[in-house]
Amino acid sequence: MRITVDATPIRPRHAAGVEVFTYGLLHGLDEATDHDVRVAVIRGTLDEWRRQAPGRRLRWTEHDVSLPMGNRYGQALRRWLPRQVQESVTVRRLLNAARRRAAVQPDDGGVTLFPCGLIPVRSGASVVVAHDLRQLLPEFRAPGFAAMLRENVARAAAVVVSWPHPYRQALAAFPEAADRIAMIPPPALQAAPDPSLADPEPGLLVYPSSTGLLKNHVTLLEALALLPECRLVCPGPLVEPEASRLLARAARPDLRGRVSFPGFVPLDELHRLYARADAVVVPSRWEAASGAMLEAFSWGLPVACSDAEPLLAQLEFTGGEAAVFEAQNPRSCADAIRRVLRDRDRYAEASRRANARLAGRTWADTARDYVALLEWVAAGRPGPMPRSAFAGTLTGGVR
Repeated sequence: MRITVDATPIRPRHAAGVEVFTYGLLHGLDEATDHDVRVAVIRGTLDEWRRQAPGRRLRWTEHDVSLPMGNRYGQALRRWLPRQVQESVTVRRLLNAARRRAAVQPDDGGVTLFPCGLIPVRSGASVVVAHDLRQLLPEFRAPGFAAMLRENVARAAAVVVSWPHPYRQALAAFPEAADRIAMIPPPALQAAPDPSLADPEPGLLVYPSSTGLLKNHVTLLEALALLPECRLVCPGPLVEPEASRLLARAARPDLRGRVSFPGFVPLDELHRLYARADAVVVPSRWEAASGAMLEAFSWGLPVACSDAEPLLAQLEFTGGEAAVFEAQNPRSCADAIRRVLRDRDRYAEASRRANARLAGRTWADTARDYVALLEWVAAGRPGPMPRSAFAGTLTGGVR
């Protein structure tokens, strides 16, 4: 079977969680299958892809892509174009039309995997990964993206989500597609190589994430203004327009010298940050599931997180415990951070317990679940859709 992974929406160092997810899945596919795996990437990015996913079996092709949002022109559009315009149906249709003209053409007899679910997918043997369904919710309304997601679910032969909360969302939003929606959980995106290397610096907080508006750095910065004893490092892609606003806020006297936004960092540097961290803070207003939280669990680091519904669900299915705060309340966030640092041993032990439930999961395991689904699609979807056994352990057998 030929598997084409269409990674052309992803510009390395700009796509945050979906980028790291794709690197991990490619590692897993290289290890777990003998199928012919071909990866389509944006022209000019191949060297970086090979550094991040140096698989021996992977075959690479480069493609010209219309209007890639990760380059400097796309960043300028993000900064100056109003959000309502960027996320409108009209703009999405124009962008999607341009993308379709430059779309990667599949090989006959193969199946195409789209690790980013918000670009146009083809009908037929296509599998789309829908990481986050917030665009369908009134409070995060994004009409253009919502329309694209609905079209993709209708076109795709199968849809994959990673965690129980978005899986339940998908089933509720698309009951007509329930027999082709699968949950395939990944491992921690960047698991600790050796938690014993941790040497925490008192008061050092870490929040790895892009600076997308939904990641809610603004609440965290205002909380830090109330915590003069703490410092904060926020590695991750600097996404406009929020990046410029956050950098300007961090430069003001009450935060100057205590907040760092280093941008996308290599994995070894991220590990060094986790090793130094006293705690991890996740203030997101919405996530499919927080990779930063899972990584904190793997390091045995205490966590403070917002009360966003998916984060609470993540604590539930991992059996974890965090100091929870109101997502858009800086004082509540500051109080939660104080609780974590004051009772650090308790929260660190809770993180280690949560990690024990997920620690055996690898990218090769994840890839095997994907391959079973891709084989089912390539064969014309005979019989019931294959299900991940590991997913059943997170949902009590209800998948």
